Amino acid sequence: MIRVIATFRLKPGSVQRAVEIAQKLVPPTRREAGCLEYTLVQSASEENTLVMLESWESQLHLDAHSASAHFAEYVPQLSGLCSEPPSVETYSVLV
Repeated sequence: MIRVIATFRLKPGSVQRAVEIAQKLVPPTRREAGCLEYTLVQSASEENTLVMLESWESQLHLDAHSASAHFAEYVPQLSGLCSEPPSVETYSVLV
């Protein structure tokens, strides 16, 4: 299993727009083959920090997601709201 933690540090006043974009990205992603989790959360201590928590059956499934039309359309929009480039960390589950 592959886990991804994508952190978006947003410009002030951008949270609502980011959530609107995510509402278009999340449903089709959750329907993708191999998607086990795709959830947007907000930091309890930093309101302008959103994190996408992802779980994928395999790297192949994650690669297919990254090549999807909805990813290509909405992720750049989310990135454009950030005050710095998003941080994306990928992990392999061991236990």
